[in-house]
Amino acid sequence: MPDGTKTGRPRLLIEDWLPAAAIGVECIRERSTGQQPPDKRFHVWWARRPLAASRAAVLASVLPADFPRETFERLLGFGRSGEEIVAIRELMNSGVQVPGGFGASRAFKGVIRAKDVEAAHVAATRIWGHLPTVMDPMAGGGSIPLESARLGFPTLANEYNPVACSVLEATLDYPFRFGSSLAVRARHWGREWEKRVAARLGRFFPKEVGANVQAYIFARTVPCPTTGHMTPLVPDWHLLKPKGGIPVVAEPVVNKTAGTWTTVVRPVGVGPGAISAPPPRTYAKGKGISLFTKESIPAEWIKAQAQAGRMGSALYAVALKTPQGLQFRPPQQADLTALDSAEAQLQQWRGDWEARNLIPTEEYPQITTDARPRTYGMPRWADMFSPRQLLGFGVLMEELQALRPAILAQEGEEMGEAVAHLLAFAIDKFTNYNCMMASWHISHQVIRGVFDRHDFSFKLTFTEMAPVQASGGLAWVIGSVVDAYEGVAKLPTAPAKAAVECSQGSAASLIHLADDSLDAIVVDPPYSDNVQYSELADFFYVWLKRSQGHRRPEWFSSLLCENADEAVKNDARFRAGAKKAKDAAAAAQAHYQDLMTKVFIEAHRVLRQDGVLTVMFTHKKQEAWEALFASLIKAGFTMTATWPVKTESEHSLHQAKKNAAQSTVILVARPRVAHAGTGYFDTKMQADIRGAAEATAERLSAEGLNPVDQLVGSFGPAMEVFSAYDQVRTDTGEPVGVGAAIDIAADAVAGWRIRQLAQGGLQGVEPEAQFALLCWATLRAAEFRFNEAKLLGHAVGMDVSTLQQAGLITKTADKVNILSAADRRREAPLTEAEAQQLLFGWEPGVGKKMKAADALKIHPRDTVFRTHLDKAQALALTYADAGGGAAGIGAARSFATRHSIKLGDPTVRLIEALLRAAPPAVRREKNAVAEKFAEFRAWHAMLLPVFGLTPPDWTEKKPDQAVLDLLAKTATPSAEDAGEAETDDEEEEDAEDDEDEE
Repeated sequence: MPDGTKTGRPRLLIEDWLPAAAIGVECIRERSTGQQPPDKRFHVWWARRPLAASRAAVLASVLPADFPRETFERLLGFGRSGEEIVAIRELMNSGVQVPGGFGASRAFKGVIRAKDVEAAHVAATRIWGHLPTVMDPMAGGGSIPLESARLGFPTLANEYNPVACSVLEATLDYPFRFGSSLAVRARHWGREWEKRVAARLGRFFPKEVGANVQAYIFARTVPCPTTGHMTPLVPDWHLLKPKGGIPVVAEPVVNKTAGTWTTVVRPVGVGPGAISAPPPRTYAKGKGISLFTKESIPAEWIKAQAQAGRMGSALYAVALKTPQGLQFRPPQQADLTALDSAEAQLQQWRGDWEARNLIPTEEYPQITTDARPRTYGMPRWADMFSPRQLLGFGVLMEELQALRPAILAQEGEEMGEAVAHLLAFAIDKFTNYNCMMASWHISHQVIRGVFDRHDFSFKLTFTEMAPVQASGGLAWVIGSVVDAYEGVAKLPTAPAKAAVECSQGSAASLIHLADDSLDAIVVDPPYSDNVQYSELADFFYVWLKRSQGHRRPEWFSSLLCENADEAVKNDARFRAGAKKAKDAAAAAQAHYQDLMTKVFIEAHRVLRQDGVLTVMFTHKKQEAWEALFASLIKAGFTMTATWPVKTESEHSLHQAKKNAAQSTVILVARPRVAHAGTGYFDTKMQADIRGAAEATAERLSAEGLNPVDQLVGSFGPAMEVFSAYDQVRTDTGEPVGVGAAIDIAADAVAGWRIRQLAQGGLQGVEPEAQFALLCWATLRAAEFRFNEAKLLGHAVGMDVSTLQQAGLITKTADKVNILSAADRRREAPLTEAEAQQLLFGWEPGVGKKMKAADALKIHPRDTVFRTHLDKAQALALTYADAGGGAAGIGAARSFATRHSIKLGDPTVRLIEALLRAAPPAVRREKNAVAEKFAEFRAWHAMLLPVFGLTPPDWTEKKPDQAVLDLLAKTATPSAEDAGEAETDDEEEEDAEDDEDEE
């Protein structure tokens, strides 16, 4: 390492320690009760970071390494020690009922003690010379700057997208300036707005007797190719499909003579009025089925009709809230008349509204990653709303603009504009739940918004929410927005707090900031192509431009969101000059990485030399990691730490079925000393990388982080070695990429882990067997992501494709599955000729060449085996074929004798290591995963009688009652603990049927 990299700057807490596991638990709790923090409920923005992780990243980035850890955890909002929080979560994950649960509120709601804040400010001032200024240059929804401001640090927030800027202003400015008083005034003016809207729209929404309408449910329709009659495209006629209870469907009733259809609502099952099975769907996999002729309607026909303006919609059910619960009815004549009247009224008012710019006439972009709106007949943003929906929004916008002068006159300009801003957010929220891409969730019995996913998926059935009448949608969205604002305003804060200074512009050009003017930058950058922010934000932009453009013309002067300097990978923007899709993808990736490099170069400019850049990163692909590290190095930074923070529950890992939990990685970087020179990728550097990675993994293991997080956590210290130089080259002068350093770090951690599992080492054991061992030991699941498999494969010197060709795994899309011994079993044992081929290869002209698929499989009566893993799995199959027990032991002993497997043999050492790596689920009897991977229990049963080795103790130990008593001692059950159950971002399979399936 060159002289001068040790700058004498104080080590920061985040470089030496972070209670990552406990922060992860709090991140999961933050979203686990079904009640997101208030900032997440305020307005849609995508890929927001949890407040718990954001606060930890900010606070640990400005405090010295010797700051008291107990005080730090209290400042994070922990209601008890981090160790206890982790212990409670582990007990809960194992099915243990912990008396009192966590016994504390979620961290983001925890009390912020003035004494602790003072201690933090004093400590921070001691190392920075003043109270440090924190900036997030790509602030998005504002989680990072909100937490910084709540802790009383001077805070700056910058954002490129104007919709996000509008969200930031209401989240980071108003709560600190106006407090809860703004909520009181917004509710008052919201009620006045409701009255005006109800007076104009009430006649278009018939009143119900003894019930309130929760949703009108529509189907998209197209002309039948033969009859020309409008036929519905319905992928599922269910109106209600509870996990327990009686399903309810809408059954279509067809009048072929008149060319019409209606519906009746019926339960599914037996009894009076019930239907035995749901009606056949009339849409599947892009194709429709005519109600009138039963003919298949091609996808091309559906799209052509939509683009010609001949796709319609038909109301086929109404969901009602009644004293007896949710009920459904078919449409009545009053409903249909009201729809016709609304469409006629829209025709009368639309020309004037368009002339006055009250409704969005802008075209949906031609260049986009999601062309479905245009494909299905929605070339303009206004086309995403049915006639009655658009009528409602026109009235909402007109009445809000008419009400604004009265609001300003009574409240004053500052408070008045803030009130109008919150009411504008109510319009935005209403558009999300009241357009032709919102849909009815048949299991949860609620309306799903447009952005339940990060796209504009086309919905074959959609919902409408009445803005007026009892339980009207307008009252709901006003209440939801204002309640969320008030929740933010009431969050605990430091005694000395100030609003965040917000700016709009590219993070690559912070022209309003001087060189060396910032102490800390904490940022959650866009992740490649994970979210197309500007494309999605246009949906709200076209409405905010009309409701807020008057006061923020610098934000809302363009047709749609600016995107030229948006740091995302968007292939569509590079297709015009590309011959192939992969060329466009490569150009888009280069553009993204170039912008991110410019962002980090600008961060380097505005940071003081001893400043800190903390990056929160969630992407799983190794390519994304390499791009991030490369950009940071090029910008003049050296990495000093990486901390994985689990932001989703690991409950599925305890089933050992799949590893799908997400981690947010907090990466720490410091400005590299000037003229660091060239480093050489020689034996010493590689040894230093290995040493740093291995030591970090060992430390993180001792701190209780899981194996995946130990691996990811090792990257930071390993990259500190690599990134200490301006460039790294081989001894022959060739440049070395960061991927080489990551592979060495992964290899070092893999080697360390293998040594923990196989005390005698795994010399002689093939790489594919070592890969299987690492998968079970690190990922602790049979299914995991491709990129995780790729990383572990590189650690043993194998690509995923090679592992697949070796018959060890299967790959489907982004998922990789390990094959069990039973999966790999061949129907018959090898013949003598085939055994010779397996060992020495096929000799042309000598016998029949064996199929590759057969060569990769195993059979317990094979005479030879390619690998020690093959031999170990065949041994387990032999035990199972004999029925287990004493007979199985005898058969296994005979197998071992025939194949010369004895104590100290690589096969035995591999089995012993696999048993140590086995996750809990494969150890248990009467468990689906244990049954699938029965080899583990077979190996466990035979290890002592066949090889004389004591197997690992797999007895499930109940928690010590004394531990439970200790955890419960200070616990006071909270309302959140009572209903704690993780919410699921993924939709159920039945819900996905509402999507365009092409």
